[in-house]
Amino acid sequence: MIIETSFKQHDPEWFAQQLFSVGGTGVSNTVTSTGRDVKESVWENYLIEKASQRITGRAKPIFPSYEMKWGTEHEPEAREAFSFIKDVEVSECAMIFSDEKKEWHVSPDGIMLEQEEGFEVKCPQLKNHLEYLEKKTLPGIYRLQVQSSLAITGWDTWWFMSYFPGVKPLIIPIKRDEQLIAIIKEKVAKFLYELDELVTRLRA
Repeated sequence: MIIETSFKQHDPEWFAQQLFSVGGTGVSNTVTSTGRDVKESVWENYLIEKASQRITGRAKPIFPSYEMKWGTEHEPEAREAFSFIKDVEVSECAMIFSDEKKEWHVSPDGIMLEQEEGFEVKCPQLKNHLEYLEKKTLPGIYRLQVQSSLAITGWDTWWFMSYFPGVKPLIIPIKRDEQLIAIIKEKVAKFLYELDELVTRLRA
């Protein structure tokens, strides 16, 4: 595990590193949240996308939606709220890589190094936030992202927070799912192998 702190998230260096590495959200293109195989077309499209990024050093631009801008705007205050509520020091880092090859990473919203725990916050619109509060469980769409973070770090707990200003937050600890983590590692390794093979063949 390598914790990158020499630059910050959304710095040019952060975007550059993402071109050559599979991120926590990208894992959904290699395996489903229940540990099943993704559709062949999903796998193949992601292979081509990452191959293009490696070869050109460029990625297709993402134009943030209102919801994305809202989340980015409220993430700092959510992190402060979590730190206050749990009485812990939350540090920030750009990325955490699985190893020195830097081919697989997560970009956590916070880490607690002393406790060896991580932090993932979502700042959804009120409708979704209220749904999360009612269910009091990790939403399935974030399961792979959180378990990938646990897989890369080897830590036992990753905190999930849903935050909407002025409303009670949802804060729950997520433990390791060893069965899913084993599948994630297997699928990511297979994907990276095929990616290397594809890039080598295309460049030849």
